Amino acid sequence: MTRTRIGALVAATAIMVAACGGATPSSAPSNAPTDGASTAPSTAPSADAGAPKPGGTLVVAIPSDINRTDAALVDDASSSYVLQQIMEGLVTLAPGSGSEIVGQLADSWTISDDGLTYTFKLKEGVKFQDGTDFNADAAKVNFERWMNIPQTYVDLGYTYYIDTVITGKIKSVEAPDPTTFVINLNAPNSAFLVTLTLTPFTFSSPAALEAGKASDPDFKNNVYAQGGPPAAVGTGPFKFKEWVPGDHVTLEKNAEYWNAAAGGPYLDAITFKPIADTTATLNALQAGDIDMSQTLAPTDVPAAQADTNLQYFDRGSACNTGVLAFNQAFKPFDNPKIRQAIGYAINRQAIVDAFFGETGVVLKNWAPPGTVFTTDLAVPEYDVEKAKALIAESGVTDLAFDFWYPSDVSRPYMPDPKGEAEAILRDLEAVGFKPNPKTSPWRPDYLAAESRGDYPVFLIGWNCDWLGIDNFLYTAFFGYRGDPLGPNPEYAYKNDAMNDAMVAALASSDEATQQAEWQKAQDFIVADFPSVPIVSGKTPAAGATYIKGFVPGPTLLELFTDVWLDK
Repeated sequence: MTRTRIGALVAATAIMVAACGGATPSSAPSNAPTDGASTAPSTAPSADAGAPKPGGTLVVAIPSDINRTDAALVDDASSSYVLQQIMEGLVTLAPGSGSEIVGQLADSWTISDDGLTYTFKLKEGVKFQDGTDFNADAAKVNFERWMNIPQTYVDLGYTYYIDTVITGKIKSVEAPDPTTFVINLNAPNSAFLVTLTLTPFTFSSPAALEAGKASDPDFKNNVYAQGGPPAAVGTGPFKFKEWVPGDHVTLEKNAEYWNAAAGGPYLDAITFKPIADTTATLNALQAGDIDMSQTLAPTDVPAAQADTNLQYFDRGSACNTGVLAFNQAFKPFDNPKIRQAIGYAINRQAIVDAFFGETGVVLKNWAPPGTVFTTDLAVPEYDVEKAKALIAESGVTDLAFDFWYPSDVSRPYMPDPKGEAEAILRDLEAVGFKPNPKTSPWRPDYLAAESRGDYPVFLIGWNCDWLGIDNFLYTAFFGYRGDPLGPNPEYAYKNDAMNDAMVAALASSDEATQQAEWQKAQDFIVADFPSVPIVSGKTPAAGATYIKGFVPGPTLLELFTDVWLDK
């Protein structure tokens, strides 16, 4: 369930400013951390060396292959990282920001006083990469597709973001004229605008969607999502060229890019290469086989910083969490004492020290330190005797279970899944549990299975979409979803009062109410202990010194429009 980047919530003031008429994209402020924790990356572009030089191919290592070429159906960081270079939406995040909303295909927007109606004024003269006009009708086609996605895609586990953001949330959409697009919600949602910055809610050419059978109920017929042609036809600065699964994805410059004011794109092409082995990633970077690595293993950071041929990209504080997850549909994880016992059994500090070093911090919540509305919670600390006592109190005698971890992948919150799993296994065995280790490839097996709820215990995490408590507690982990609404099948964690508190927080435009409701939700979660929060790890990255114009971002929303090569 590690999906895309993809902190602070969109503040109540942002909603009120917009509701009062004519809030422009740059006028929507956001909350900032209240405890002094830094979440800001280094927003200065990578070292400038004069005027940009057009041309060249940038080769970027990503930690896993993409999964689909339809932005609406992606749920992982690698796919999002690639497709956000091709696709654009109504709004996006400012370069280097985790919360500042700016217009992309919308020039401005207003929000009604009741928080139910969003009216966007669209840019004129924009065309999709296949020549189709972008206008309000095209936006309406995309939204109505998301609102009516085939059930078979839901069953396949391809609609995580649609389920979370769209399903049951939007009442209707309207296109009263070519440059006006209106979204009507069923209930106010203070995070709705920022969710529209996510890659799954970027626009595809309606002509390409039809030609690619993007809504065919039988996914095997959907060539749009499987590399096409056509595939991934957006309005962005780069165009999809080819996807060779397991080897590379290549994008080429969109010479007809509508945004002439942007200056770029300068690159002729970008090639993304999946490299799951972190050691191989650093070796490839130092050998010049790749120009940039989206992520590095924490243990490789000192070597990258010491290499004079490389530059280290500072994304600021971590915007992710890594957890050991339980599915309460399986025994004995329906027993709260067993869940608590596992929390006490795991030496989280030792895991962070061994696999993250100075780039990681032990979590006291299910959201990173410094996130607005979070508080330090009474998460179980390492205590072997306490774990054994809780097992005895639980009355559970069958302590055997399958414990899953992914292969062929590295994530900022899980740079060495096998090594971390082995450390956790030793801790669990030491208190009497009998875990049976199992692994499967990250894509498609692991993500699909854990998303369906097939695994009783598993390692998972979340790279944030925006810097907000809702993006972790509600979007990533514990918010109810589907129609009818119900617990996330990954965890089967049911607490109606907890979900009601999160929904109330999202529906409110009053900061004090939001604070109170999020605190209620956190109190319920730590008491129920539906997973073990382990680590928040910085997302280190590096590239060759000849890369110019790159702006790192905490959510991995990093566009290559302004990037150029000085070599």
